[in-house]
Amino acid sequence: MKNTKALLRTAALLLGCGLLAGSNCPGPEPQPPDAGLYHTYDEINRELHDLATQYSAIAQVHSLGKSVEGRDLWALKISAAVAQDQGEPEIVLLGCHHAREWIAVDVPFLIGRHLLQNYHRDTLVTRLLDHATIWVAPMINPDGHQYSVSSQRLWRKNRRNNNDGSFGVDLNRNYGHAWGGPGSSGDTFSEIYRGPAPFSEPETQAIRDFLQSRPVKALISYHNFSQLVLYPWGYTSNPAPDRALLDQLANGIADRIRAVHGVRYTPQQAADLYLASGDTGDWLYALRQVPALTIELRPSSSVPGFELPEDQIQPTFEENLPAALYVMQWAAAAGSPSP
Repeated sequence: MKNTKALLRTAALLLGCGLLAGSNCPGPEPQPPDAGLYHTYDEINRELHDLATQYSAIAQVHSLGKSVEGRDLWALKISAAVAQDQGEPEIVLLGCHHAREWIAVDVPFLIGRHLLQNYHRDTLVTRLLDHATIWVAPMINPDGHQYSVSSQRLWRKNRRNNNDGSFGVDLNRNYGHAWGGPGSSGDTFSEIYRGPAPFSEPETQAIRDFLQSRPVKALISYHNFSQLVLYPWGYTSNPAPDRALLDQLANGIADRIRAVHGVRYTPQQAADLYLASGDTGDWLYALRQVPALTIELRPSSSVPGFELPEDQIQPTFEENLPAALYVMQWAAAAGSPSP
């Protein structure tokens, strides 16, 4: 639909120029970045605000802060008591720390939309929103994502000018716990450049301040690709204090994903994939000792890798929905996960 409208505008302009002999016609109007069926920053901005308007009794949009280039980091707050802070359990879904991971924007967004559309229609959703608050922040790296859409599809980092000819910090290496350790780089040109200091970036500062201010009981950070369910620690192969619980939750997530379309996601400690220091999950787990999980979405391999075809958006959302509901249900109950 978006591409069709753009073509019609261009055709109308060219036709008008043809009818006006001898006139100086401008070229086609520049079009905004287009990610096809994936959401761009402007589309996420608009649709989150539309949802908050449509479901104003249970939804609000908040800016968590600004990016390097001044874009708002939008988050959707969903709760039956959305206008109040009652100290009820909160579950946070984060997307798109890495710019090229477009599916990591759409999955949390679609989960948030599903919650709103199904309040008072689905018993589990209604119970969750009556007893917990869900936050959905689908695009933590709006500048990098915009650059990935408009200029360099496989761009990973944010758009910090490092003043040496390089741009960008890997936001998922910029968090404070074990910052500067293995699996990160001090080379500004590296894709895993950790930044000059912990929380040097306004994007990670915003997430830090937000998470520290909320009664968060669980977090899911969405990435792609590899079809994995990862839990702390990522910076060391040593087991986390709550290893048994984290492993149980990760297995529960993987089981619920597989039950939808038969797609297998492997549950494992993050360090079993590779060492990575200064990431979101390790930092929040160290701070709060709450489950902080990373889900690496479809596909399973580098082909098609980050460029997941558009027809995979819906099934990827469908298989991750019951997994997210499972984590929300566990956190809302503040008890052991169901078998």
